[in-house]
Amino acid sequence: MFNIKKHGNNLFLAVIIATSFLLASCSKDENPMESGGGTAKVAGRISSSNGVPKTLSKTGSVESTASVQGAAVILAQVQADGSLKTVSTQTVQTDIAGKFVVETNLSGTANLVVVATQGAAEWRAIVSSTVQSGNTVYAPPLCEESTTETNLYIKLVSQGRADNIDAADLKILLNAQAALQIKGNAQAEADFINAFHAQSQATAQATGNSYFGLTSSQIQAMMHAKAEAKAKLDLALYNSGDTEDEAENGINNYEESVCNNSSVNASVYAKLMRIGVTTFVNATASMTANGRLAIAKCFSKRYAFMLNVAMKQQFQAAGATDAQVSAVASAGAVLYSSISSSSDLNSMADAFVQYHSSIKSQLKITLSSYASSIETVDTNINSTASAKTILNASLSGTISLDAIVNAYVAFFNSVKSTTQVALVGASSAQVNAASHILILANMN
Repeated sequence: MFNIKKHGNNLFLAVIIATSFLLASCSKDENPMESGGGTAKVAGRISSSNGVPKTLSKTGSVESTASVQGAAVILAQVQADGSLKTVSTQTVQTDIAGKFVVETNLSGTANLVVVATQGAAEWRAIVSSTVQSGNTVYAPPLCEESTTETNLYIKLVSQGRADNIDAADLKILLNAQAALQIKGNAQAEADFINAFHAQSQATAQATGNSYFGLTSSQIQAMMHAKAEAKAKLDLALYNSGDTEDEAENGINNYEESVCNNSSVNASVYAKLMRIGVTTFVNATASMTANGRLAIAKCFSKRYAFMLNVAMKQQFQAAGATDAQVSAVASAGAVLYSSISSSSDLNSMADAFVQYHSSIKSQLKITLSSYASSIETVDTNINSTASAKTILNASLSGTISLDAIVNAYVAFFNSVKSTTQVALVGASSAQVNAASHILILANMN
């Protein structure tokens, strides 16, 4: 069991988070693409790649696969027992391009499921957007990956663990390779569900921690931003050519959109995500090495992207030149690429170590008058019995949400206070930015 203590403000904000998810689900301005008529419509298609990411051929064109024509499609709602209740007005069939438009009389409902069948084959996908009368929203491409994601979501619902779950996160955390490691493996599915649920709880609990100082309106704004972003993500995937690069670009745009369209800055967003990553990885210790690595890559690339956004913002706040910010962005790109090509969790950890070194060097250049102090602070952070050592010891093997959240908050505060003492004479903006940069660079 995960150890979760809910006290005062944390409980209050946890309730706000749950309420915000409901508000986001019921929003009527969730990027409708088309209007007219009394029913709500969901447009979608069966992926021509059938769940296997397309690659570029030697000629530079995208490999293609035949579309699925004549498949029967319905729209369904997941019931508390995990069963699917048909809510579409009728069954429709996919056209020659594998596309369909299915209608429902429901309005104001999110996380419906599209189901397509043809013979013994069946595909499923979660419709993240809230359906509204007179509007058309989009489902992501139906394929083996989306089917695995949907089946996991159905199990979360049937286990009563979907209250604070954002189904869009399933699409972000599972690419085709990761889904392949889970599909049809009951133990892998159970391990993933436990870890995913723990990650969601940890993020919610951390959001309510006084360190971040988030107000209820800020949290609501973030949830509304997520609602809009996931509708755009599904539309982008629907319009894509089903390549892995397009999927990753859509996910990165989702994260940046959430950050840009809410009042939660990128540093806070990245720190919350780091807490989620650690919780997820710790909770997947019993998974197979390949399954754990595939999912950790998905999560870590998502985190690395937001880490890069946060770093660029903080370097700009510290007074970095365009060239220095560009160097920071390059370090982030190298980190992202290294995670993608990692062969195990240790090589992923090494990529973050190299990233830390690059960021520290750029910070010393940006705040050249305090280069020596920055080196001293960073050395202290990473020395024996230091804040980093204590953090790693506190996180090692634990699945206690309290322990994980408290360990990170203690580390954040320690680095902040150490930086403030060391950078005497620097402006408050420089000290604040340097603190965030050193925290972000060292919390891997």
